[in-house]
Amino acid sequence: MLWVSPATALYLGPSLGLAAHSTSVHCLVVGVDGPLEVRVGADAVSARSVLVPPRTAHRVVAEPGTRILFCYNDANAVRAQELSALMTEPGLLATRHRDEPALLRLCGRAAPSGAELGEAAFGTATPPEPRIRRTMERVRADPAGCTATTLAQAEHLSTPYFLRVFGRETGTSFRRYRLWARMLRAAESIAAGADLTRAAADAGFASPSHFSDAFLAMFGLSATALLGTGARLVAGGTPGEWSGKSVGSARTAARY
Repeated sequence: MLWVSPATALYLGPSLGLAAHSTSVHCLVVGVDGPLEVRVGADAVSARSVLVPPRTAHRVVAEPGTRILFCYNDANAVRAQELSALMTEPGLLATRHRDEPALLRLCGRAAPSGAELGEAAFGTATPPEPRIRRTMERVRADPAGCTATTLAQAEHLSTPYFLRVFGRETGTSFRRYRLWARMLRAAESIAAGADLTRAAADAGFASPSHFSDAFLAMFGLSATALLGTGARLVAGGTPGEWSGKSVGSARTAARY
């Protein structure tokens, strides 16, 4: 299962032998069927749940065929602290989510709820600083066309100052955040029935190969490989809308 919204995305399914990758936002990784290992360079942690910060190159190692829950969430500086506080063992890779038993129980249901999983994983968010909140909304509304210059002008800021404030408030760079928003827009297009070529264009990628390369770097496998598993995808404006969406197979979207 894949659930996506403008601020949150979740994957629940078998481990896919992911290569090392680096996401634009925070990622909570949960070993549904047993402990997993997350490696950052020569260091590694082993746990049932691990929080990976943005822009951290890492590799997730799990037994073949076991299930993994990936939970991706946008976070400003305050939100990042809140997410870290949900983990009971601190560190660069914090481990042992406070509600780990609840997450495992929700994953074990016959028909898991993405909305309930997202709430258990991330709790309630503190709204970001108003200028950055408006900027994030503009990026989500138009990930294909927005630029740092136009967004800075909208808030009457110089571009260099805007980029510094954005990084400070979100915990990631503007470029990486826009890339994340484009990935979510592509997912929404696929959920609506588009193939990968159309989805890449809708999201503002220069070409299907640009989208493919960016997807591989961010998630550790190709979009074609992921969708070729027959994963079922649900997209909504907010996680609360996931429950009301019809769910369709994404397998047929995995073609150029």
